[in-house]
Amino acid sequence: MTDSALSKFAGISIAAMLFGLQPIPAKAQVAADVQNRSTESNSSQSERLEEEAANHPRDSALLQRLASAYAAEGDLASAKRTIDRALTLFPNDNDLKMANANILLWQGQLKQARLQADDVAKNHPDYPGLAEFRIALKRAQDDRSVRMIGAAVNVGISDVSFPQRSSQTWTTQVASASFRLSDSGSLTTTVDMEQREQSDIRLVAEYAHRLENGFISVEIAATPDADFRENWSIKAAGQINLSRSVSIIADGKLADYSTNMVFALGAGLEYRPAPDLFFTARTINLFGGGESYRFGAALRGDYRPEGKAGLFLLAAEYPDTETDGTRQLRSFAGGLLVPLGKGWTFRLTGEDDRRENSYHRQAINFGLSWRFGGS
Repeated sequence: MTDSALSKFAGISIAAMLFGLQPIPAKAQVAADVQNRSTESNSSQSERLEEEAANHPRDSALLQRLASAYAAEGDLASAKRTIDRALTLFPNDNDLKMANANILLWQGQLKQARLQADDVAKNHPDYPGLAEFRIALKRAQDDRSVRMIGAAVNVGISDVSFPQRSSQTWTTQVASASFRLSDSGSLTTTVDMEQREQSDIRLVAEYAHRLENGFISVEIAATPDADFRENWSIKAAGQINLSRSVSIIADGKLADYSTNMVFALGAGLEYRPAPDLFFTARTINLFGGGESYRFGAALRGDYRPEGKAGLFLLAAEYPDTETDGTRQLRSFAGGLLVPLGKGWTFRLTGEDDRRENSYHRQAINFGLSWRFGGS
């Protein structure tokens, strides 16, 4: 619909997964590691432990100490990744389970943290660290309040040519903020302004809810005095993880334009052959817009290594609706994502869109995003 291919096929919002609390170490070893920072810098400690872990990859105590060092540095993503690696090797180790429970607690994933601790308490109700964990969990539950967990800004400029008139320059400015509402729910608000010959400001609110094996979201958008965008729209989307490597994705969107109303229904699969490699295939089926039915599809590949620069490529052809009606749009896009540390990420993307009997748009976009608890 007037969303670019990048936003249309970007996938489901993950704002619901970005919760965070400050670390509250619950085990004596964790506390000792944190105290050691007075004689050794955080970064040198984790680097040293990483080297030791490379030489002793099956040492559960060493992996736990490495996770503690990462947590002390505020790098909860690396701490969780390290504990997950240890639990893969030693799934019945209660020390590792408690360390995992604490990291989940620090990340704000209270339900998952409680379930992990309950698994330990089932056979060991007086296990060391359980009492302290439950106090910290109760304090976190009592202190639950709406708080910001992420934000992003994006600016773009496009060179747009037309078949029978002069070319134009279009610009976009997008700002969004995400707020945690509960252990499994978040709200993301977005202001999206685009300047063509006229200007439209689109206001968006999206609620995302995390499930045991995926997540769902509902989005409501409105464009006051719309010139080329929809007057209003409502969208529902979801993802179900069938396995560690395969997920089903689906979405539906109803949008009202000044000249017509359209309904778009999409479905697809996401395949993850490796932890940092994603392939997504999606379809879009559009009803209305002056025609009974139109079909579109998109293919996207993402490389997202933890803590390193990533990239993506996208190819799509789909029915695009504006106030002048529905036309097929062919799009190619690519981008680079560069983590800057402390939860900050820089994005650089480029797009080439050809809208049937309408325009040819070449765009470049710059973005900066932040998420709470990021490494």
